[in-house]
Amino acid sequence: MKRTIIFAFGLLLCGLLHAGNIVHVKHAQGRWEVSGNITMDEAEERALLEAKKDALSRAGIMENVWSVMGSISTSDGENFAEAYSSVSTLAINGLVNVLEKTVEDVWDPNMKRVFKVVTIAADVTKNDVAEDLTYKLEVTGIEPVYRTGETFKCSFKIFGSYSYMKLFWFTDKEAAMIYPNDYEGNMIFIPGESYGFPVTNDIDLVMEKSDSSTETEFINIIVLATKQDFPYLGNMDFQSILSWIYNLPADQRTMYHATTVIK
Repeated sequence: MKRTIIFAFGLLLCGLLHAGNIVHVKHAQGRWEVSGNITMDEAEERALLEAKKDALSRAGIMENVWSVMGSISTSDGENFAEAYSSVSTLAINGLVNVLEKTVEDVWDPNMKRVFKVVTIAADVTKNDVAEDLTYKLEVTGIEPVYRTGETFKCSFKIFGSYSYMKLFWFTDKEAAMIYPNDYEGNMIFIPGESYGFPVTNDIDLVMEKSDSSTETEFINIIVLATKQDFPYLGNMDFQSILSWIYNLPADQRTMYHATTVIK
């Protein structure tokens, strides 16, 4: 009998950390202008992202990094798309954990404009293991928009190694690990072969908003492949999931990320 799984973010499993090198950074700073459609809160959020980038730079990670931004997913489509675009151009070799934060409103007399300035102290996790550039993941079939009640399917291929797969799914408030699940166990995927989620015909993955009163719900999707089986046993939230992923050895993982909308 085919089973139906509603994306309601109720799956609970936790993590095995592979520690990287921790670099403590002080006085990393970012600023963003308050003007036009940019509110004080939005300017602060963007200044924080710039401060995180500065922390990564100070830790010796000049590029190919994805700083974690817990508010990456918002109900505002324009801001969400812009924020996600900003960080999705960066690969994931570093992680910023903010320990202290100060926020100032600064008036620039020359420009005659107000800026939000954020200064942080942070621990930056560096992974000195080089990525395996032959290890790749190809994912297709994720639609940009789904209607409530439609089923989710996508296809994937892994290149370079036999692999274990995980499918994570999260909004700004909730998260779940969609695969493996109670009905589809962990399995090894063969490089070059075509597979899909769901991995069997025994279940349907039905798209439902976690809050039915909202017109749209924005979803972040991460498909992760690893050469070894690394169980995830951590908390189901954006920060914990990314912390766990980025602390895996860089040569043991490859991933794909996308966004979609449920209407």
